[in-house]
Amino acid sequence: MNNTISQTPEIKSTSDALKYLYSLSLDSSSFRFRGQADFDWTLEPTIYRFNKFQRYQAVIFENFILEQKPKIPNPPLTHTTFDLEWLMVCQHYGVPTRLLDWTSDILTALFFSCSSEKEMNKDGVIFICDQNDYPRFAAYNEDARKTLDLAFINTNIVNPRVRIQSGCFMLWGSAPLDEQSTESYDLWQYHKKHINKHSLKKIRIPKEHKKSILLELEKIYSLTSDSLYIKNGYLEKKFLNLFKELTKNINLMTLYTTNSERLTEEENKIARSMFKIECKDMYGSCIRLGSK
Repeated sequence: MNNTISQTPEIKSTSDALKYLYSLSLDSSSFRFRGQADFDWTLEPTIYRFNKFQRYQAVIFENFILEQKPKIPNPPLTHTTFDLEWLMVCQHYGVPTRLLDWTSDILTALFFSCSSEKEMNKDGVIFICDQNDYPRFAAYNEDARKTLDLAFINTNIVNPRVRIQSGCFMLWGSAPLDEQSTESYDLWQYHKKHINKHSLKKIRIPKEHKKSILLELEKIYSLTSDSLYIKNGYLEKKFLNLFKELTKNINLMTLYTTNSERLTEEENKIARSMFKIECKDMYGSCIRLGSK
């Protein structure tokens, strides 16, 4: 879907970003920001973009993620047994989830729109939304798989990356927007169906200004990859490889139970060893799994 807005505003410096923020409202407390490295990318969680999964496969993938959740609090990794805390931790260590990261800090979003080396020759983007336009999620102790509709989450989870990035999340509904669809949706489609006002804003970051913006963020605001990701910290050293392995294994398990033809013979053998019973393709084409 092409969501390019005519006469899209542009940000060419950190001062431009702050001026734009101040122009929105005297009270910016409910605005949330998301930076992406490519202006043409849409707004959709990683689980729906991961490995060309259909929506029902994403539901199964998430089921396997939650089955790996620690049975008791496991500091410093988890501090509760809530599904959402586990999903937030997985999200920040690169495991695809139904969560979409936002931040309350426009400069953090600006960093993420400029910092990818692979997309340095693409215009970046900052999305701006008002979290008051969306339902709020507060039932932390409930099964996250029962959440069928999109909702905004403000969190007190103490994961260091979430805290440093002033992070918050949208939790995508696992169900389609309507009964006619079997697949998920992006945020533009959600707005078209549920929100009758143009409150989702899209700001272009011209590619030729990305490097100078990154220099400003570092020199003036001490915003760098190391500061935001806590690189070389204890948590990263201890857990990053664990979550990479988790993603790899759950991907194999998901494909084995939904579409084993996508796996090699060796991958099928590895995946089969992860189950107590034979379950090859047992969920194949369950396209309405997780729907309302």
